[in-house]
Amino acid sequence: MAHLQPSAQAVFHTVDALKNIIIKSALTTLGIVAGCAVVVFAILSLGFPGTLCGWCEQLGNYGFAVKYASLYYSYTDDIADLARCADDSILAENDGYIIEYCTGLVDRKEFTQYCAERDSEIAESQPWISFSYRQYIYGAVSSAHYRGGDIQTALGFAIQSLDADFDRSSFASGGDYSITEFPLNNALGSLSLRIAENSDASAAKTVLPVLSSVSCTQESELLYLNTLISALSKL
Repeated sequence: MAHLQPSAQAVFHTVDALKNIIIKSALTTLGIVAGCAVVVFAILSLGFPGTLCGWCEQLGNYGFAVKYASLYYSYTDDIADLARCADDSILAENDGYIIEYCTGLVDRKEFTQYCAERDSEIAESQPWISFSYRQYIYGAVSSAHYRGGDIQTALGFAIQSLDADFDRSSFASGGDYSITEFPLNNALGSLSLRIAENSDASAAKTVLPVLSSVSCTQESELLYLNTLISALSKL
């Protein structure tokens, strides 16, 4: 009995069927792996947001870091974790996040004490730097409002950074304030400098009366203040 050779067409169909089986198996395996990865990532996101926040910070992805820091803060309600949200927001240069988290931070009753702790840490690790965490945060949120076109709110925050008793919401209605110190890189000074850099004459007209009301006495502060007043007056 003659040996029957398979036709070329039959071989082609067999090979094609095997390819389809291999491809389907690979896709199924890939789907399972992807599904497991999603589940693992979800577990990490919900269970260990602080860790993921740290990873994002190390990679320089501060936009994602803010989200994980915010989730972690929702678990702890710790001012240090809220400050992490604010710090990452500033590094992400996201004005929406800056306004949300920096505002929440300055409104915490422990903010003054927390600022003292942060200033002390900087002074110990980098004694050659003159740094105020309070002015850093207030300066960030003030500038964010200014970039958003709200000079009144921006000034309200800037003034409150130097007069803790000032109700920032009352600036537009002529609320009373008293500024007796004008340290280098304070929030009001930073806002004024940004306005000068932008050659924003309209905003300068709003800021100049505030600067003119400052009654500091230290020579270095007066020099800083008068330099800003001179720059804005020329716009």
